[in-house]
Amino acid sequence: MRSRHYIAFTITLLCGTIFAFYQHASQEPLLMYREQQQIFLWDGDYIAGLLKQVGGFATLGSQFLVQFFHLPWAGAVITSILTSLTGYMLWLSIAQIKKNSIIWVALTLFASYLQGIYLLEMGYHYEGVIAMLCCSLLLYLYVLVKERSILYISLAVGAVFTLLLFVFVGSIATLFAIGALAYDLLQNPKKGWTSSLFLIVCLVAALIFVSNGKVVGFDYALWTKGYYEYHIEQGWWQALAWIAVPVIMIVSKLTVRLEQKPVWEVAGVILLLVAGGWFIFVQSENRINRDFRTMAELQRCVNQEDWDGIINNRNINYQNYLHLNFLNLALSHQGKMMTDLFKYPQKGAQSLMVGYQAYNDINVLFSHIYYHTGVISEALCLSFGTMIATTHGNPSLLKLLVKERLIYGDYQVAEKYISRLEKTYAYNNWANSMRRFLFNDEAIANDPELGAKRKSLPDEQPSFVILDGIMADLIKVIGTETEENHAFEYAMAMMMLEKNMQGVKYLIEMTGGRPLSELMQQAVTVYAEHDEEYCRSHGVSDETISRFMSFKQAVLNARRNNMNQQTALASYRGTFWYYYMFE
Repeated sequence: MRSRHYIAFTITLLCGTIFAFYQHASQEPLLMYREQQQIFLWDGDYIAGLLKQVGGFATLGSQFLVQFFHLPWAGAVITSILTSLTGYMLWLSIAQIKKNSIIWVALTLFASYLQGIYLLEMGYHYEGVIAMLCCSLLLYLYVLVKERSILYISLAVGAVFTLLLFVFVGSIATLFAIGALAYDLLQNPKKGWTSSLFLIVCLVAALIFVSNGKVVGFDYALWTKGYYEYHIEQGWWQALAWIAVPVIMIVSKLTVRLEQKPVWEVAGVILLLVAGGWFIFVQSENRINRDFRTMAELQRCVNQEDWDGIINNRNINYQNYLHLNFLNLALSHQGKMMTDLFKYPQKGAQSLMVGYQAYNDINVLFSHIYYHTGVISEALCLSFGTMIATTHGNPSLLKLLVKERLIYGDYQVAEKYISRLEKTYAYNNWANSMRRFLFNDEAIANDPELGAKRKSLPDEQPSFVILDGIMADLIKVIGTETEENHAFEYAMAMMMLEKNMQGVKYLIEMTGGRPLSELMQQAVTVYAEHDEEYCRSHGVSDETISRFMSFKQAVLNARRNNMNQQTALASYRGTFWYYYMFE
């Protein structure tokens, strides 16, 4: 008996280790992304508030664990431990149907590891993983009680477990009720029907909580919808992990003879593990959104200010405007925008900022772009609005809000945000370090980041909406820039990417005397190609003028010889001249 348990535990440990490595390889950025979708506070009132909600224990457990996902491997290891324990507990319950059988551990692990595929969808809440574990644990405890007590006691215990799950964990109570009923019917068909009481408890609880508005609807109260965002359509796939539990119980009862010989058990375990692993791998590969996964990687780099990590990311899709937005922000932070801009594929001004703000992920990025370019009013407006739109908060945005309020001198509001971050695990040290700026204008003025941003604030009363477009806001900041030139770079890049030479000319003349990078010099030669004196007086070097002449001659030679111009001028890739002609 004990040897079978050791074997099942060893199989679980081995599969859990493999699953952890697979989760790390396939989902690490997505698990880290989840950490940015919540702010867990080590605060009694906050925790009590979570527990007052229906399913609040699952939410509390989820947020508590996810706060550690910013650490490498943490998300993969924690998820693997939870799902492996879930599968092992389910096996302990199902093994009672056919004493000590190990063959079904492969299928119970399969049912629990389906949670890993569900996590590829950001609309699936991590609470679902916690809920499945709680359900498997209480189902096993119920089986133990059932095996050692009389009918009425086991019914009372099952009813209490069902109600506890419903109130504290959510709709997973339905799966417990179905699982307990299936177990009892398989063990004793004549008396097992009495366990229908558990389903009645679920229905009554759902009726009460839905009618008083504690739960949105019966699909949230009784089925998998309770662990998904409202916009996710519910079908067989979302319910597969739940459906698998009673199905495995039934199959295990119907195949008793197949399990009598150890050789069949060993062969069955191997076959089921291989088939289940193949199914999970194929489904994961088919369902992963690679562009979104890359976006999560890039967002993590922004949060950690790892600009080289963005520039060197090999998964960037240059056809994806949002990816290009991240790349160009990193180039600007590294001081390379006006030197390396055209070394990468660019597709107009949307390569700097996509032309819509319909999703939180875009608004999070835009908040960082506005802050970086010194358009603090827009950064404040957008980061605050996006923070509110994120159900459980966003630590990256809250950090931005702290800095934005300090820049404006709104010290009381900044202190409120700092106090909130000080109650977190990952950001308390950072928040504490920002207290030195509270009510201290001199400290802010001497800080390289906050001081420069405060000096770049326009003299006029800031607006909290874009009335005249981003370019108008950038120009306001350009007029005040003393130490930073990020707004100028973004404005210039927008004009160059749009091939708006009048705009380029306006910016060059508006900021006369500012040193010009090679790319900006190339832009000047385009709109003033026949006026070398103008070019020289506005910062264009003789070397650039000479190279421009060579470029024009190369264009003429290609045309005269009927050559493919893009091929003939390939040596000029990375220049504004090449982009202006061919992109």
